Amino acid sequence: MDVSRLEPWVAEARQRYRTAEDMVTGVLREAIITGVFSPGERLPQDQLADLLMVSRMPIRAALRQLDSEGLVVNIPHRGATVRELSPAELRELYELRVVVECFALRRSVAAATASDLVELAGFAEDCENAEEGEEWIQRRCAFYRRLYTIGNGVRVVDTIMALRAEVSRYLLKKRFCPGWHRELLGSLAKRDADEAALFLEEHLMEVLESMEREIAAANGCNGAGDGRNR
Repeated sequence: MDVSRLEPWVAEARQRYRTAEDMVTGVLREAIITGVFSPGERLPQDQLADLLMVSRMPIRAALRQLDSEGLVVNIPHRGATVRELSPAELRELYELRVVVECFALRRSVAAATASDLVELAGFAEDCENAEEGEEWIQRRCAFYRRLYTIGNGVRVVDTIMALRAEVSRYLLKKRFCPGWHRELLGSLAKRDADEAALFLEEHLMEVLESMEREIAAANGCNGAGDGRNR
């Protein structure tokens, strides 16, 4: 594993975080979410400690935190690796997203002002103009965080963003449903919560099914099977 890939972020991270543990956790979380470290890749504590210029204690604490967030797996006597999602786990995450995000979206529709819609249109435009990969993921995250902040509390927004973080690294290589953000804003502008929620649910399941097909193809599977076993 080449941990030097983290070097561009280290200097900035030292200024953003108050403690060594927060800094390490933030850097590793961002590296995993944006695909710098791939699913299944090992995270050697010694190399990370040397690069980040900290002791192994904040490294261990950060890996425990990321384990609790579902981004890392700590295996006794073998160390930590970036968590890989099984097809069943991937489907479960998307089913959870449908429930939580449709709930939040209905509240956003009810609370959105004209100025909110103008601002969201700018975020949607940023998504459409973003480069593939990390930039696109970051712009999408910004769009959804702003969308769900309207009419929802911190706990709801943080829950949604945590679910999104678990799957975002699987979306780096493909842009799904171009123009979707602008279409969603059309439902918000009409104040039609039912249409917006249905539109969101169909979108999330379309993305899931596309990802399942890609995983099946990568694993050399020809049969679709039922959704729980793909």
